[in-house]
Amino acid sequence: MNRSSVIAVAVCAVVVFSLVLSHYDFTHAANTSVTVLSYSSYYTGNFIIVGEVQNTGSHALESVSLNIVVSASDGTQIAAGTTNAGANEFLPQQKAPFYIDLGKINSDTLSKVSTFNISVSNAPPTNYNQYQDLSLNVDFNGIVNDVYVVSGSITNTGNQTANNIKIYGTYYNSAGVVVAVGLFVLKDPLTPKTSASFTVDEFDASPHLVNKISNYALLVQTSTQIFATPSAPSTTSPSDSPQSSDISWLIFGVVGVVAIVFGVGLLVYFRKRKH
Repeated sequence: MNRSSVIAVAVCAVVVFSLVLSHYDFTHAANTSVTVLSYSSYYTGNFIIVGEVQNTGSHALESVSLNIVVSASDGTQIAAGTTNAGANEFLPQQKAPFYIDLGKINSDTLSKVSTFNISVSNAPPTNYNQYQDLSLNVDFNGIVNDVYVVSGSITNTGNQTANNIKIYGTYYNSAGVVVAVGLFVLKDPLTPKTSASFTVDEFDASPHLVNKISNYALLVQTSTQIFATPSAPSTTSPSDSPQSSDISWLIFGVVGVVAIVFGVGLLVYFRKRKH
């Protein structure tokens, strides 16, 4: 076997190996579906949009970024902005509020508002979950001085310290549409087996806004993370599993390439011995 033949065989081996690798899917994209459940707007001198999203996928999301465009009936863009939903390590089926201040809009322009386009711009998957051992106890909810107040205590029932705790309030009207959002930030870390009080009320509180509220939901967030426990292995027979089949292809391909390279090496070796 001459030098050009050896090179040709080696090239064939590389091609075969590349085809095998391309058959195997090395990246398993998570289902990162995010659904906008409801939204509404109000005017405080600034144009505000509030709403709620849900992780309708099967994997936790690191965060959710939203693009919001407000347009007139003729398609002219009136305002636009980007905001994040109030959740990190966003679990499947979990809901989270969002809030965006689009700045000042004059009354003439405000009357032309016709359509809202709210789209998810980024929602990367994550293998981390938030520390889950935080429980809320609500002592009071209702209107106080034209503000809808939800107050109570939060308890760390686990064995880790919870840092940077935030409690979001999502406020709904009688039709279940989000009409306001609020936030409480706990200043100090919450150590295991301890409690702290909280009070959440809506941003931009006003008599007009508070009279729309008929229900609420609370969402606890913390920067303390835990690594997500891998899901239980499938009971499907390995011979029936597509992933197992792909791995078999990979193994056979690697073995085949090694055999080709080994064979070429032997031929070159014996060729040299004859000379």
